[in-house]
Amino acid sequence: MNILFLILTLPFVCGVIMFVMPLKFKLLQNLHILLSIAVSALLLSAVGKVVEGAELSAFHNFIFLDSLGAIFLSLIAITGLLVNIYATTYMKWELEEGHITLREVKNYFALSFIFTATMSLSVVCNNIAFMWAAIEATTLASVFLVAVKKDKSSTESGYKYIVLCSIGLAFALYATILLYSAANGKVEGEAMLYTNLLANAASIDTMALKLVFIFALIGFGTKAGLAPTHTWLPDVHAEGPAPTSALLSGVLLKCAMLGLIRYYAIVANGAGFDFVQNVMIISGTLTLFISSFFLIRQHNVKRMFAYHSIAHMGVIAFGLGVGGAIGLFAALFHCAAHSFTKALAFCSTGNIARIYGTKDMTKMGGMIHIAPLTAVLFGIAICSLVGVPGFAIFVSEFLIFKAAAIDGSYLLMGLFAVALAIIFIADFSHFFLATFGKVEGKVEHNSEMKLGENFPLIALAILIVAFGVWQFDSFTLLLDESVKTIMKQ
Repeated sequence: MNILFLILTLPFVCGVIMFVMPLKFKLLQNLHILLSIAVSALLLSAVGKVVEGAELSAFHNFIFLDSLGAIFLSLIAITGLLVNIYATTYMKWELEEGHITLREVKNYFALSFIFTATMSLSVVCNNIAFMWAAIEATTLASVFLVAVKKDKSSTESGYKYIVLCSIGLAFALYATILLYSAANGKVEGEAMLYTNLLANAASIDTMALKLVFIFALIGFGTKAGLAPTHTWLPDVHAEGPAPTSALLSGVLLKCAMLGLIRYYAIVANGAGFDFVQNVMIISGTLTLFISSFFLIRQHNVKRMFAYHSIAHMGVIAFGLGVGGAIGLFAALFHCAAHSFTKALAFCSTGNIARIYGTKDMTKMGGMIHIAPLTAVLFGIAICSLVGVPGFAIFVSEFLIFKAAAIDGSYLLMGLFAVALAIIFIADFSHFFLATFGKVEGKVEHNSEMKLGENFPLIALAILIVAFGVWQFDSFTLLLDESVKTIMKQ
């Protein structure tokens, strides 16, 4: 049986299994972990085949896995697994506090597999129409993970999420229709397939491609959290459970960005790299500065990290805008670095909320004494997010500076540096307040989490440091091959 078919069906099967399980938390917890491991192992096995040079496709090339898709599929597998393991601990806390029912926990576990299936489909779809449909389906699958508690605030944020993202993705649908109309009869083979469109991009009308990219940027950019259509993201991350926020920021935003990158590749090779790079520079700069100024005044720890998601989508867009082999490499590397970092950041907020019973950092303090391991993990996430050397995000941000310097784009280097400096100052002021400041509120759980409960966070922290100081040959190979594909070298 084709492995691509299996990676799409297994998560659905796991979701159905979770739905029919009896309401026994220990059973649900253990089964969720086991099934998550099975799904991630299957996804990584497919990635491994791509690393070895295999070309994976099925259903007459309707679905396929190239080096670019393999990067994002590995994020679904690795980040998704660690967050799902942490979710079992987080939901146990929520159940003990009476914030959620056992049936809602079971539904959450089941829907997380459906969510994984839709994200995986968006990554392996070669048909651009079905890729759009899969990204739209991720909204429908994840909105129930946001509003799992069914209270007023989470329901309102879920409603805002589904409305704004659906409206935004309507622009992406128009981009899809327009691209097919412009390409039909001008490309060899089916004009809906990404591989055919990329191979024959030069034969498509240039003006049509430029219009396609603008609509694709608005559509996929809304789902990815690029300004100015980012407004759903802070509310959703602030109200949803910590594991949901980790999945949305760590994985889902990257799936939307992958959709945009595929359109970037097609339009760049048809209408020229200068056009797409200029558009992405404008989008990235706007997103970086809007998010960085909002970060200064954020005291809700989850909203702070939500604006970080927006900022780092701006970094990816900026890397795509700087362009060249190094800029593209940096943008793709940043997708992985941000995935691990933001998953750790949002999971750490689950620990922090349990300790203090609040998300307001002005009411925290003394975390280094109350929960030293959580404080260290929180600090690792902050250090990576602001680009401290030795952590994963520093690598991609340094490469973006390098690409801009090689191109002689000193103004862009200056703008990038100013935005990152604002983020650095805002983050460390909040971090020191919560970690070393005086406790202004109450402490509900005056102790560190168990080591087993912190295991997923520790694993994410190790990945962040490892990617910051070590070059993984298999991952670098995927990045290099992806850059070559985009630039058609």
